[in-house]
Amino acid sequence: MKLPFVEPDDDIYLNISVVLILIYYLSSTKRGVLKMNNERIHLYEYLVRNPQKLSYVLCQLGKGNLIINREDYSVSAISYNLDPLFDRDRMKYILTILSQKKLVCVSYKSKEGFMYSLTDSGMKMVEELEGEYFSEIKLYAQQLVSTLSINISQLNSSLNQIITIGVV
Repeated sequence: MKLPFVEPDDDIYLNISVVLILIYYLSSTKRGVLKMNNERIHLYEYLVRNPQKLSYVLCQLGKGNLIINREDYSVSAISYNLDPLFDRDRMKYILTILSQKKLVCVSYKSKEGFMYSLTDSGMKMVEELEGEYFSEIKLYAQQLVSTLSINISQLNSSLNQIITIGVV
């Protein structure tokens, strides 16, 4: 018998909120260059949900060390569940919802693909998100701002090293 509850990681509203936070903080550089495409959103979402891996990636890229406010010894924090990294349909679904609700602006660049930024409604929604979990996700997203200058292949390479050598 299966218990009738939704696993938090599968909650669509939680996932939408996390993606909104990422786009809020990471959609563009200080100079206004759009940076958030599907691949970058996907990678950043995985990292903010796995703070130990995020800390290792930041350290490896020479972007400082993440200060983690809590000790997290949960199975999901130390396991190598890579399924979220390859679940493109879930991210496509989230981005479709955000677009339909007019929370994101979508533009297209020939080399990078679709680029995302928030509308005023999307920004307002992120600013209204409260709670410890969302505060942590916002902190992690702010830590990732320093990686906007790094190309996606370098980010993938750094994450790949965690996976192949089994660190974290």
